[in-house]
Amino acid sequence: MSGRPSHNTSLPSRTDPLVSQNDETNVSIYGAAPESREVTPPTPLEIDALGAYGVNIQDSGSISQVITEQQANPKVAIPRLDLPLGSTNGRVSRACHNCRKQKNKCSGHRPSCLRCQETNVYCVYVDGKRERNAKQLTIISSQLKHYESLVRDIYPKIDSELARIVDQALEKISGLSLPSPTAPKVPDETEAPAPMISSVDHTTEDFNGDTSLQARGFVGEHSPMAWLYRLRRQIDQASSDTAGQSERPGQPSLSSCGFFVDEIGLPSTNDSDYLAYPSQVVADELVDRYFQVAHASFPILGKEIFLNQCRLFYSNTPTHPGNKWMALLNMVFAIAARHFELDGHHPRLDHNKHAVYFSRAQRLNQTDCALLDHPNLQQTQAEALISLYMLSIGQINRAWRVCGVAIQSAISMGIHLRSESSSITHVSKETRYRLWWALYVMDSLLCGMTGRMPRMPQEHCTTPLPVPYKEEDFWDEHVARLIVDIQSRDSLMKSLLSYDRSIRSNEQSRYSPPQQPLPEPVLPMPEHQANVSLYLLYSINLSAVMRDAIEILYSPGAGRKSRQDLEMAMMSLNTAADNWFARLPQTYRFTEPRVDKAFARQRTSLAFQYYSTKLVISHPALSYQPRCEGSPNEFYPHMAAICVKAASHMLDLLPNEPSMAWLMSCSPWWTVLHYLTQGTVVLVRQLLTQSQAWAIDWDETLGRVQKALRWFSQCSTTDASFERAWGNFAELLSSQGLDFGVR
Repeated sequence: MSGRPSHNTSLPSRTDPLVSQNDETNVSIYGAAPESREVTPPTPLEIDALGAYGVNIQDSGSISQVITEQQANPKVAIPRLDLPLGSTNGRVSRACHNCRKQKNKCSGHRPSCLRCQETNVYCVYVDGKRERNAKQLTIISSQLKHYESLVRDIYPKIDSELARIVDQALEKISGLSLPSPTAPKVPDETEAPAPMISSVDHTTEDFNGDTSLQARGFVGEHSPMAWLYRLRRQIDQASSDTAGQSERPGQPSLSSCGFFVDEIGLPSTNDSDYLAYPSQVVADELVDRYFQVAHASFPILGKEIFLNQCRLFYSNTPTHPGNKWMALLNMVFAIAARHFELDGHHPRLDHNKHAVYFSRAQRLNQTDCALLDHPNLQQTQAEALISLYMLSIGQINRAWRVCGVAIQSAISMGIHLRSESSSITHVSKETRYRLWWALYVMDSLLCGMTGRMPRMPQEHCTTPLPVPYKEEDFWDEHVARLIVDIQSRDSLMKSLLSYDRSIRSNEQSRYSPPQQPLPEPVLPMPEHQANVSLYLLYSINLSAVMRDAIEILYSPGAGRKSRQDLEMAMMSLNTAADNWFARLPQTYRFTEPRVDKAFARQRTSLAFQYYSTKLVISHPALSYQPRCEGSPNEFYPHMAAICVKAASHMLDLLPNEPSMAWLMSCSPWWTVLHYLTQGTVVLVRQLLTQSQAWAIDWDETLGRVQKALRWFSQCSTTDASFERAWGNFAELLSSQGLDFGVR
């Protein structure tokens, strides 16, 4: 009923527990009762109800009083009954699998609920979706940590190609990657970008507003010019802080730290007869000198083919070979004449004669409008020779640009791919392959000198590596079959260049697995003993390590990599360089003293190239500054020690007394200045910064720097680039009170 019953009105016929069942009349408790009515004893139901109100059922007076008050007061508030503490609403926290599947109410009894007991089925309680996801996440996280730890252990053992694949895979999941359990627990050490190479992603100069900047061009962080510039800035900043000045006048610029002569301009001559050529006696000397001092490292031309063409040209045959071939001949003359000039004046050559030959070659190229013509093989070879000539005269920026043109010409001709054409002879195929690899080595070298990124991604190239045989043997039946049989060729290259995975670097980090002794290198078979082609093969292989180091450590994206990623990369690259050294044939092992002079230039060239690669890999460690003094990172002092050691070994390659004869006959004369400045700037940095993170022998380091200055001074008499290098280092050292008096 929704309404409240009125007085003296009977309720519907139902039993009221508060009314005695013995009454004859059914009177509501809310109605008026006669005053003379006697109170009857409470029934059991009334006792239970009154017990809920807290009334003592033994006290009959109290009971009577309650009943009387209830009869007098028609509105009585009945409080809610307090439920027992163990009472529930009948739901359980988790139903068994059968009840959940059938959507029935489960009693929750363990090990079997009531419904499963009644139906006599097996009762099982499974985790819910939330619990299952939490457990799976824990398992996956544990597995990920284990896999990351495993990758870090095997990363230094793999070669550069597999390392690149691992880097690409890790880069895709870098946002989900968990910190390694073996990583040093230094706050913000591994996650923060590495400040030591943080300047690789921007430039601060306007290369369009200054002609000197245009001539020099952009210089990246892995160039020794940039290293010297950073060192001078660091020293000036320290001096300013000591003197309490915010800025010192006359701060160094990057242009003032250059060694080369790009701004001088191209050599000019008054020779107007670009079709002229020297006598056969002079030509033979120049051609022989070129193939002695340049061809082994840069096989731009096919030696046997070109020599036959030269003999035919100087014979009485009235044939004209064409302007492009004449340009090739003059570039060969120019490079050889440049070497003669540095080595000592040739009795039959005037001073600066190399400029005359270059001028003739340039005009011969321009007559055919070479820039707009579609490239051919001779045009590509001419561009490569021009780049090599620019390198030899200290025009580094121009050499880099022309090398890029030659690379584009080669790509447009498909020389970067394996040739399956049946119309091309096997000798012509091998000549083109070697032209490509000559450009590859030259580009790697120029990128290291200028601090720029390499061109020609290796994954876009399928050109086979050069066969390790002399060019005079190309017509041999066995060699000819090897040139065209790609499968046999690849197997031979793997036997020469691959390394045992158990080989460990002799300078491995303490975080690497235990060091193992270097096994004896697997030497080539007797028919593959040392020759200039085998030297070229190992030079190409080491150039690949250098390119990987530049792309991984100095690319614009490297500044955003974590310190942990850079540590892994540096460790892997350093191991790759040491594995390369472990595979060198005995003839080229430059760390062992040798009496014979055979392959002296090739051996020294590989030594300079090896130590230069180690410097580029380890140089970022010199700029490392720990963020937390209480938690030093021992990896960077270890790599910095490798850097200083490589610089010391590089300068140890030089004789104690400067000798231009040794430099021109036993070294990579076209780029020895670059190597010397690399090693010198590292040792000068150690002398001037006096870092205590890695100990150096002060006297030995000082002696090596003095020797380098003597070489710069001696070579400056014939090469203006050496004179600039001497001036830069002498000025820096004298400003810090180290005046050696060398001039």
